[in-house]
Amino acid sequence: MINRSLNILIVLLVLLVVGIETHTYWFYQLRPWQPSTSMGRLIFYYSFFTVLTNLMLAASCLTLAIKPTCSSTFFSVIRLNGLVGVLITIIIYNILLRGVHRPPTLLLQLANESLHVVIPILGLLTWLIYGPFARITLKIVLYSFCSFLLYAIYIFVRGHITGQYPYPFINVSKIGYEKALIAAGLIAMLFFVLVGFLKIIAIIRLRIIK
Repeated sequence: MINRSLNILIVLLVLLVVGIETHTYWFYQLRPWQPSTSMGRLIFYYSFFTVLTNLMLAASCLTLAIKPTCSSTFFSVIRLNGLVGVLITIIIYNILLRGVHRPPTLLLQLANESLHVVIPILGLLTWLIYGPFARITLKIVLYSFCSFLLYAIYIFVRGHITGQYPYPFINVSKIGYEKALIAAGLIAMLFFVLVGFLKIIAIIRLRIIK
């Protein structure tokens, strides 16, 4: 019951925060370099790695709240994407972006902290306590990495066309392709490190449960 309640809490929190930011991006151009149209700003907003991975975490939590025994490949990939994605988010944001990105209002600052800190911590703690743990297989990891690779291709292609990149460390217009690709490569390495970290914990937790 507690597990289900925590999963539902994460879902509701993600929907609330993303809803607040979606409303803001639709009606307001917060920065001069953001798209001038409402639809353009929404596309830009939903191109953020943070937003997409929080939504995937929420989708996996909703699935677990409805069907705790779900073990399909699609679910397992979304679950791993959400967990690893929010861990990458909390690490990258607090190391590289916290001093760069500051939302203009208190409400948006709270929403920003929720997506970059609060929800990732809740998601990780819920997984550490309740799992499920037996779903990080080589196939799932490869599918997950391929989905992140497709996201990277989308960001670089879209950035080439529009000149807009969601993060400064991959902004080809300012730092060039070499540095941007190096940054993307380092994040890819971080992905595998975090997957290894989660796999080790999963093995330990499964042994404890047995």
